[in-house]
Amino acid sequence: MSLRKTLGRSRPLRTLVAVATTGALLTALAACSGSAGSRSTSGDGKGVVTFMSWDALDTMKPLVTEFEKENPGITIQMSYVPPVDPYANARQKELQSGTAPDVFILGNREEEAGGGFVKDLSNIAAAKVVSDFNKQAESYKGKLYGISVVSWGGGFLVNKDLTSKAGVTTAPQSWGELLTDLKRIKATGVTPLIEAGDGISTTLMGLIGLAAHNDGTDFETDIANGKSTFAKDWTQPLATWSQLYTEGLASKNDAAVTGSQMTDEFNAGRAAMIATGSWAVAPARAALGAKANLDFWPIPGTTSGQNFWAGAAAPAYAINSKAKNPVGAEKWVDFLASAKGVEIYHKTTGSITTTNNYTPDLDPAMTNMYKDVVAGKIYCTWQTWPDANSSALDAEFLGKYQETMLGQSNAAGVTAALDQKWASLK
Repeated sequence: MSLRKTLGRSRPLRTLVAVATTGALLTALAACSGSAGSRSTSGDGKGVVTFMSWDALDTMKPLVTEFEKENPGITIQMSYVPPVDPYANARQKELQSGTAPDVFILGNREEEAGGGFVKDLSNIAAAKVVSDFNKQAESYKGKLYGISVVSWGGGFLVNKDLTSKAGVTTAPQSWGELLTDLKRIKATGVTPLIEAGDGISTTLMGLIGLAAHNDGTDFETDIANGKSTFAKDWTQPLATWSQLYTEGLASKNDAAVTGSQMTDEFNAGRAAMIATGSWAVAPARAALGAKANLDFWPIPGTTSGQNFWAGAAAPAYAINSKAKNPVGAEKWVDFLASAKGVEIYHKTTGSITTTNNYTPDLDPAMTNMYKDVVAGKIYCTWQTWPDANSSALDAEFLGKYQETMLGQSNAAGVTAALDQKWASLK
């Protein structure tokens, strides 16, 4: 059983900053439009479709408005619960009590698809436009149970106005070249690279993803099945990443730096590069100006010409197997994946949409990232843990990650701790 496939999305992710609204927890909001009206099981889907979103009202309202315009007689009654833990808890409670809405964000596929809580969407119109990577990410036993239209990517967000002063103008082709470039940038008096210590860096995720890609195996499946260990699969990528700190190219102080503090430094023009995700481009552009020479570079491997990105498919829309308006629910999900729906979502959120029916208008800095994100050349450690054990593994990994930044641990220490924690949780 792949650890990826058991993801419950039950912990806070920095990737959600771009789409989640922070504020008081709400388990339900008023309907997005109009009154609830009557429920429907008619063949045309007319009536109410209930939808529990973790994108806030302002994000989803343009989609609801356009859908209702195109589908007179169908009303989307939206409730909002913020991600990730509050949403996961609300979804689980409602599924168990039989009160879940018609459409919601897919969670643990083994539990929800295997337990018969969600419909097989393999043959609906939306399934035909989903990218292969997103389709694989939301499938269970060969069938598709969630429609994911967005992915995120992560690597090095670069201020080339600063790096060029050190003669660094193109993405490094190897890890050794990256280290050399960072030394040259540091010599100009500019902070060469900042990583945040409040979450696992995109640098490290890219290195682990590349190692798995080169090995041609699913590390997490092998670890979960007892065929391999963290020590065997993750030690080398961790050792490579830790050179940033042992060689003084990233500061030990990064262990106490939050994601927002990291981006603040970059947006103030005090850091040449930061390890971050695609959501950071728009704020950087706003802060540094339209003419700022920004770029996004992938994480280079130890072999020249090889690179990878951090990233993951965004959470997917699922249809309740006991939906009170299944026809209307399917029409709503099909619309969310339609060219018009994807366009609206992209323009509202700036997200990297990955469907084959629409090409997003992205910042030029994301040109190189886009094709790799669509192709699935991305990896995210946050999606590797089994649901029941995610919090414990996350905490162990983050703690050892921070210790490594501080010089108090190393690659072997991190993977040994992860193997020990995994053994205690099985």
